[in-house]
Formats: sequence, C-alpha cells, structure tokens
Amino acid sequence: MNLLNGLLVTIGALASIAVGVLVLLLVTETIPAESLPNAALRQQFAGMAEHSGAALWQDVGIAIGFIAVGLIVLALEVRMVTRGGAAGMVLVSSGPEGVVRMSIDSIAQLAQRTARGNRDVRNIRCSVRAAPGGLTIRCVAGLRMGADVTEVSSDVQQNIREVVERLTGLPVTDVPVRVRYEGDRDQPVLTR
Repeated sequence: MNLLNGLLVTIGALASIAVGVLVLLLVTETIPAESLPNAALRQQFAGMAEHSGAALWQDVGIAIGFIAVGLIVLALEVRMVTRGGAAGMVLVSSGPEGVVRMSIDSIAQLAQRTARGNRDVRNIRCSVRAAPGGLTIRCVAGLRMGADVTEVSSDVQQNIREVVERLTGLPVTDVPVRVRYEGDRDQPVLTR
C-alpha cells in the first residue's frame, strides 16, 4: 500500500508541475491555446492568453504556485524514499528475502526495559535517534537515593548498548545518560 501511495503522490506532484508549466506557457503566449489537443482545454485556456495587466500577473502567480507545490511535494516524497520508508522506522536488514524494519519506539522500549534490570534504577525514559553511523539512545534515569551515579550510569550504558546491538543487529554509537536521585522522603541515604 505504501508503494501505491507514493506512486499516487508522485503522479499528483508531476501533474501539478505540468499544469503550472502549461499555464505559464499559455499566458506568456509561448504556445497558442489553439495548439492544445482537447477542445475543452482550448476553451478553458483561450481566455488566459488574452489577459493583460493584473490578470496576467495573477495567472503567472497561479502557475508558479502550481509548480512550487508540485516541486515541494515531489522533494518530500523523494526524501521519504531515501530515508528508508516510513517515519519512525529504522532499517534492520535488506536482502533477497525482503526488507526488515523496526519501530524506533520499540528500540526505546527495549532500552528502557534493559535499564530497569539495574536495581538502582527507579524509572527511566529513553529516546532513539537513527543516523547513518548507528543509533543514539538518550536516557533520563531516576536513581534510588544513595546509588553510585558513575557505577549505575556506566552499567546502564553498557547493558543498553549490548542488548540493543545483540537483539537488533544495529550498531549503537552513543548512549548518553542523565541521572537524578529519586526516593522516598523517609528513606535514609545508604552510604558505604
């Protein structure tokens, strides 16, 4: 279905550009309205060739608008195709059997569940950004009051990197972690 949608959007964008160019050519009298193959088109555009002054500039503006809209839609469609398809997805593999994509949200959930395996992590929120070199997984963690920040953050970073790379096959380039203490007001701070 996505291929069909992309094809329809591309055809629509090209049609918009074609209409804009046709109007521009007719208004500037580069081609006469009589040369159009269809009688209905000739009748529609015959009046445009006779416009002058403000009406002429209005027709030129409309033509440029059609061309601009078509080019913008076409550029966005090409950008979507080169980014690997649907937004929020990352390409896991591509081969003769087909293409495998994974939701970025799923990777974030995997990272969060992995980090919760550390007993000092009370809660965590992760976001994933895909780049050509690999994934960047940013995390904000709430730690148990008194937990060793450097030890817990290093453990979280290492575990997330290992689990995500092993289960998805995607390289993880960076795992920045911001931490803050969270705890009950009555809970004493544990010291070693």
